Amino acid sequence: MAGFEGFTPADFDAFEQRKWASNAFNLERLEVKLKLTSLGKTIGLLLPRALDGQEMDITEERPSIFNQHKACDLTVFFYRGAEARKRLGAILDKARSIADHVLDPALHHRHMVLGVRVDERGVQAGLFIHRHAWVDWKNARERCHGYGEADRLGQILSALPPDVHVGRGQGLGAQDPVASGQSGDAFLEGFESADPWTVVGTAFDRADPLLAGQGFVERAVGLFEVLMPLHGFIAWTRQNDFHDLKEVIKEHQEKVLRKFSSVEVGDKVRILSGLASGRVGVVDAIEKKGVVKVRIGLLVMSVKMEDLARP
Repeated sequence: MAGFEGFTPADFDAFEQRKWASNAFNLERLEVKLKLTSLGKTIGLLLPRALDGQEMDITEERPSIFNQHKACDLTVFFYRGAEARKRLGAILDKARSIADHVLDPALHHRHMVLGVRVDERGVQAGLFIHRHAWVDWKNARERCHGYGEADRLGQILSALPPDVHVGRGQGLGAQDPVASGQSGDAFLEGFESADPWTVVGTAFDRADPLLAGQGFVERAVGLFEVLMPLHGFIAWTRQNDFHDLKEVIKEHQEKVLRKFSSVEVGDKVRILSGLASGRVGVVDAIEKKGVVKVRIGLLVMSVKMEDLARP
C-alpha cells in the first residue's frame, strides 16, 4: 500500500451530513479509509514499542449497525489485542443488556483507543474513551483511591503540551479545556455521562496545511508518544489491575470449563444472549475454546459456552 499522501478537501466533504446515511457515497469514504489505513500502518511502524500488544482497526465507511447507520466519520485506532479482549469479553458482555448489544455492537466502544478520526470539520487525534469503556476509566478511578495516585495522574496531565485538550461528547472543540490545566480528580469526572466520548487530544481544522502532507504523520506520532503515560495510567491490564479482575477472569474460566464438561452432543440448551436469546436448540457439535454449535431448526449457530443454559 502507498504511503500516507495527506488529506484533501474532498476527504472532509465525504462526511457532509446529507451523505451520512447514503450508500451512494461509500466510494468517497472508502478513499478516506485507504488513507487512514496507510496512516495507521505508518504510525504502527514508527511506534513499535509504544504500541506493543495493541491491534489496529478502522471503523465502517458504510452506513451499518456498527455506526447506527450514519457514516459521519472514520477512525483508525489501536486497542488491546484479540487475546486480551477475549479475556475481558465475558465480563464486559455481562454488564450490557441485549438491547445494548443490538443498538451498539461496535467493539471499540468497550475499550479505550488511540486513534485518528476524520469528519467534515477536520481531524482529531488522541485518546478516545467511550462511556462504555468502563473497564479502563473505572480502573483509573480505582487506582486513584490509592495514596498519591490522584496526584500522579495530575502530574501526567500537567506534562501534556498546551494543544492537548479534554473534550466530552462527540469530540474535541475549541472551547474544551486544556488537559494540562486539569487536576486528576476533575479529569476522572464525567466518563459515564459523556455523550458518548471523552477525548484527550488535538483537533486540526480541515484548512490546516499540516493535514495535506507527511508532516501530519510526524505530528500524530509525537502526539501518541506524549499520551502514552496517560494511556498506561488508565488502561486495564493484568499488571495495572485495580478492579481485581484477574480473580474474576480466573473464576469465569473455571466455571466455563466445568460447564463445558457437562454438555454433550444432542443435549437441549437455551441461548442466553444475542439475537437468538431465549430460543431452545440442540447441541450439534462441541468445539475447542468453549464454543458450541447449536442447531435451531435448519440454522446452526456458534455460541459461547457461558451463553448457554439448560432449558
